[in-house]
Amino acid sequence: MKRLNIIINAVTFLAILFLSTFSASTLAAESGKMACPSAITKKGNLVAGIRQDNPPHSFINAKGEWVGFDVDIAQGLADYCGVKLKRVPVDELTRISFLQNGKIDIAAASMSHTYKRDQQVDFSQTYFWSSQTFMVRKGDVGKLADLVGKKVGMNRGSHAIGNWEAWHKKNKKPFDGSLITEFSNKQAAVAALKSGSIAGYAEDYEVLASFARGNDELAILSGAIGMKQDGIGVKENNSKLRDSVNYGLQYLEKTGSWQTMYDRWFGPDTPTPVPVTHRIEVWPGG
Repeated sequence: MKRLNIIINAVTFLAILFLSTFSASTLAAESGKMACPSAITKKGNLVAGIRQDNPPHSFINAKGEWVGFDVDIAQGLADYCGVKLKRVPVDELTRISFLQNGKIDIAAASMSHTYKRDQQVDFSQTYFWSSQTFMVRKGDVGKLADLVGKKVGMNRGSHAIGNWEAWHKKNKKPFDGSLITEFSNKQAAVAALKSGSIAGYAEDYEVLASFARGNDELAILSGAIGMKQDGIGVKENNSKLRDSVNYGLQYLEKTGSWQTMYDRWFGPDTPTPVPVTHRIEVWPGG
């Protein structure tokens, strides 16, 4: 009889634990649905503009799969709202124009929050932090100052352009904007660097690390020309959606999902390790 009671108690405990876990997850899902705009929940999907050329944030892998940190973040936000994720390819220019004309609901596209961009669209809380620097050919350039007066490459519409100009001003160096070549394709920029057409290619550190992997002739400079703080873009003045994105990001932080996603793409055992320097702010009462 005593053994039977032990078994019954154990089964009862497991049942209570299961029901508690189920109730908590169900409540979280329902809470997310309530926090998301009806325009999203009624249509049943979250349309996210995501890049395909920006490893490890978002890219097409060897299997033809669309993967990356931003892909995971967008999926997490869709899950929070209880809807499906619809991915739309964007680049450095269309990620903003597609928000403005309503082709996408959000831009999860490695988009740094800057004053200029904030005049065009609204941003969520920051969900990723890094820095910008240059990738160069080994032996040609050793520090940022060596690139002064030389032709360099940057992405079309990248805020690295402004960061490079600001670096010149801060270090009292003459700046010549005509020495900057803008590329619409990252692979083309890397090819130009390898061929010697440009002396350096400025991008986000982790993106450069991804491109430098397997290219022994390339190196990344240690100095930074500016910081990178990514936010999710939403259409200007759509505060309801921006709030729900913020709630979703905070939910990912609280549940440990953000850390899992981060470690998958930027953890110490990945090809592009980026130490965690900041956390998503979680507001009281959330």
